[in-house]
Amino acid sequence: MDFLALTLIMPFIGALLAYLFKNKAEFISSLFSLITLLFSIFSIFETSFSKVKIYYTFSLFKWLSAELNFGLLCDPLTSILLILITVIGFFVIFYSQGYLSPLNVEHQFYKPYGSYYFLMLLFIGAMVGIVTAVNFLQLFFFWEITTLCSWALISYTKEKKALFSGLKAFIMTHIGGIGFLIALALMYYQAKSFDFSVIDSLSSSSKFIVFVLLFFAATAKSAQIPLFTWLPDAMVAPTPVSAYLHAAAMVKAGVYLMARIYLSNYYLTENEAFVVGIIAISTMMLSVILYYFQDDLKKLLAYSTVGHLGYIFLGVSLGIYGSKTAGVGGIFHVINHGFAKGLLFLSVGGVAYVTGSKSIKELQGVSKKFPLFTGCFLIGMFAIIGVPPFSGFWSKFMIFTGAFEIKNLSANVFGVVAILESILAFCWYIFVGHKVFFGEASEKVMKASNKVPLSMKFSLIMLLILSLISPLIGYPFIEVLVGGR
Repeated sequence: MDFLALTLIMPFIGALLAYLFKNKAEFISSLFSLITLLFSIFSIFETSFSKVKIYYTFSLFKWLSAELNFGLLCDPLTSILLILITVIGFFVIFYSQGYLSPLNVEHQFYKPYGSYYFLMLLFIGAMVGIVTAVNFLQLFFFWEITTLCSWALISYTKEKKALFSGLKAFIMTHIGGIGFLIALALMYYQAKSFDFSVIDSLSSSSKFIVFVLLFFAATAKSAQIPLFTWLPDAMVAPTPVSAYLHAAAMVKAGVYLMARIYLSNYYLTENEAFVVGIIAISTMMLSVILYYFQDDLKKLLAYSTVGHLGYIFLGVSLGIYGSKTAGVGGIFHVINHGFAKGLLFLSVGGVAYVTGSKSIKELQGVSKKFPLFTGCFLIGMFAIIGVPPFSGFWSKFMIFTGAFEIKNLSANVFGVVAILESILAFCWYIFVGHKVFFGEASEKVMKASNKVPLSMKFSLIMLLILSLISPLIGYPFIEVLVGGR
């Protein structure tokens, strides 16, 4: 388990060094994100896909009447998130070396970038801390660090809109954090424990209140109704930041929290399931309707993320209703969506890098000059909308199947609405893909330079491969979850 401890520590060490040695920040951040990635892979293989806990007892809280254990956890759910956090984290940082450049047509960046890489590594470390935490209190500590990182990174360009959007993200996600804090207080008052399984031991009324408070925190973090508007506005951030926010960090923290609650508590009721399901399905439908009003490609992808996080919450909801297929399918969708969405964002970032535009109206015929961006976007698009045999199909199919394998009217209705959402999303994505990448090249595309940094090309190619094979990467962990819960 030493590798797991190193996976947690390395990003924080790298963040400090990147900040202190700003002129070497690019190299330091790439090196430490790569080391973190390697240690995470070693730790996953060390656990052999089994559930392993290691505890370190601290005496910091002797004033509490219950002993608090802090340590590290690695199980199939943690492993899936660790892969996303560290793999996408490395490629986003490597991509940034080319993207943060005076040659960026959309937005010129100038060295040094020490604070940028400091925040990115801090973000990676905080996310590793969330998914390896052994209880709610430890998770909450890292949960709040991600809030600070997202605020600073969304505001990174210091433009007026960026500063406003960063503050908005901070306030809205922190509102959810207050719900989390109240839930922690109720847990301790009722059960003198912060363990993930503590919800099962609470009284019926307290169980529902604590569950709803935690779900409220998760909806704020993962941009669900009513606290979802911060995420589309956060698209003013540099594209690598947007890619990491959507694919592996911040928004994935909320769905991880609910998946952990689902896997750790066996006596949740249909009341809890309905609350999660109705919010998830409402968010999915609202987001897909808003697709049709977007001209900015990044905002389209942002609303797509909102909807797909809804899919994951829907899977958790159906799992609580009694469908293991859907519950595990929702967890499977975390990795399938993550790699595909990271690929989509970085391909759009590449288009904006050379053309200076993300407007659907202004872009056409991108494939004429940029086949790499075209191939990456289309593969990511097919994965996201669930075209077989691409990655999103497998997890979406599990969620759809799970909705109808149980005899529950609410679950069945949720399944029908989810299928409708999938059809609407398919139609708009196909329209956008055809409009932007095919036909005669628009003026902005014709004038664009063919010079794309190698770091951007390499990161795109690797994420393209990972998007294609993500079901194979995730399947061993899903197989373990299907065998248990």
